[in-house]
Amino acid sequence: MKSILQDEKECFICGKPYGLHKHHIFGGPNRKHSENNGLWIWLCPPHHNMSDFGIHFDKELDLKVKKMAQEKFEENNDRSDFIEIFGRSWL
Repeated sequence: MKSILQDEKECFICGKPYGLHKHHIFGGPNRKHSENNGLWIWLCPPHHNMSDFGIHFDKELDLKVKKMAQEKFEENNDRSDFIEIFGRSWL
């Protein structure tokens, strides 16, 4: 499924168009749910997991993106649907 958070294949943070990693916003047991609901983004290596400021190490950035993803999901779905799928709310 396409990402519901971005249309262009570029880093969601800085806009770089190359060397991108697909980042599932809700990982672990929810990775499949992220994929099936378009809750993923493109990130360049430093903004993904190749630096201290990457989303995997920056809890503030991770939480910000999780909240954005949930808000986008809730534009067309109920919060109860989100909680049923992902187990909790980040809002």
